[in-house]
Amino acid sequence: MKNRHFALTVLLAAFLCAGPISGYAQKTTAHPAPDVDGEVWMKSSDLEKKAFLFGAGSALVLEYHVREKRSQEPSKLVVGWVDGLKDISWSDLSNTIDTYYRTNPDKMQRDVFDVIWHEIIAPQKKK
Repeated sequence: MKNRHFALTVLLAAFLCAGPISGYAQKTTAHPAPDVDGEVWMKSSDLEKKAFLFGAGSALVLEYHVREKRSQEPSKLVVGWVDGLKDISWSDLSNTIDTYYRTNPDKMQRDVFDVIWHEIIAPQKKK
């Protein structure tokens, strides 16, 4: 019984101390996850760029198939991504985005998704 009280006391003390200590370790930022714009994109490694595209693509394709299975209409973004980019490799897509930012240095604040939609997907839809 005495050991149990001691263990509970130690556990409570550890719990009470852990909160304030972990608070010091966390840095508060105005925006913890930056938007991926041209500034972030061009500073990223090739692997990071492809991982970003693969992650976004996987999420959108999953959304497409879930909605299709439930007989729901996917959003324009989802349909555009799946249909408009189905024949483009991650490398080619990444290179196209790189080229856009290199040739438009005044538009580095433009989000990558905006570039993908308006510069890559939308022009293909018009064909």
